Order: sequence, then C-alpha cells, then structure tokens
Amino acid sequence: MNLKKITTYFKPWTPMRYIRLGLALLLLFQTIDSRVWVLGIPAAYLLIQAVFNFGCKNDSCVR
Repeated sequence: MNLKKITTYFKPWTPMRYIRLGLALLLLFQTIDSRVWVLGIPAAYLLIQAVFNFGCKNDSCVR
C-alpha cells in the first residue's frame, strides 16, 4: 500500500476513534491470551466502530 493513502485515512480520525481501536485491540489480545472467546464479540464490535466510524445515536456526534 501507498504510505500517502494510509496517512490520509487516519488524518480525520478523532480521539474517540483511537480509543475504540485501542480498546478493541486490548480486548482481542485478552481474548487470545485467556481463551475466553466470548470476549471476541465486543472486540469485533469496537473494531468495526473504529474502522467505519459509527456508534452515535441520533446523529448527536460532531463530525
């Protein structure tokens, strides 16, 4: 991949998206380490929220 494309993708990210991504990765590593596979569901949900930028009710988030 081109480095310029990657940097333009992450440029408009808000701190909340980075928090969601961090929590998703933390839960994913914890899921693999403890072998409690049920934790993979919230990890996947947070990862999808971070990547696709959704999760605010009634369009109350500022973009």
